[in-house]
Amino acid sequence: MTLQSSPNSDDSHSLAASCEADLLRMRTLLDRPLPAEELEINTALVAAPGEAKSGRMRSVLVFAIGNELLALEADAMHRVVPVSVVRRVPHRSGVVFAGIANVAGELTPIARLEAALGITAGKEQSHFVVIGAVSARWGFAADRVDGVRRIDESRVVAAPTTVRHAADGCTKYLVPITMSGAEALVAVLDAGKLAALFTRSLA
Repeated sequence: MTLQSSPNSDDSHSLAASCEADLLRMRTLLDRPLPAEELEINTALVAAPGEAKSGRMRSVLVFAIGNELLALEADAMHRVVPVSVVRRVPHRSGVVFAGIANVAGELTPIARLEAALGITAGKEQSHFVVIGAVSARWGFAADRVDGVRRIDESRVVAAPTTVRHAADGCTKYLVPITMSGAEALVAVLDAGKLAALFTRSLA
């Protein structure tokens, strides 16, 4: 007769304690109060699809990477959160694909938008901008997030051919944005094309 050994009691207690600690950390993460700025930005992102149905206004999330001011359509966004630790993935992380981060309880692949678009990032990046559906979600770090702006559709400018084909054709159109009293045309990026560009970096 073969006797089966029973589980070690100390190991079982250790595993249970570890699980409890993990659950506590997750609850702490999910229950943390949202900073007012973050709450305002994400509330605006949720409201954007309803505004877009009017057909007269467009809502875009404006952010900066280095000296570049960029935007994404608000209804293509998932969320904006403070940056967290990015963990490299052996044999996969590279120039564009930075690694994986825990974003509000979700393991999310993080890309370097500056590398994908050939621009220069600042020394410190403050927020992750998360785009894409659940099955194709990506995040990238921005130096600064300036919030959601509402743009009259009559002021949308078609991107010149040279701009449309730059950076793998990720620019959809240009919109005028006023910053510090001066107006500039800002490139609105195509979230779907960005996600595809990030995914290709894994090949």
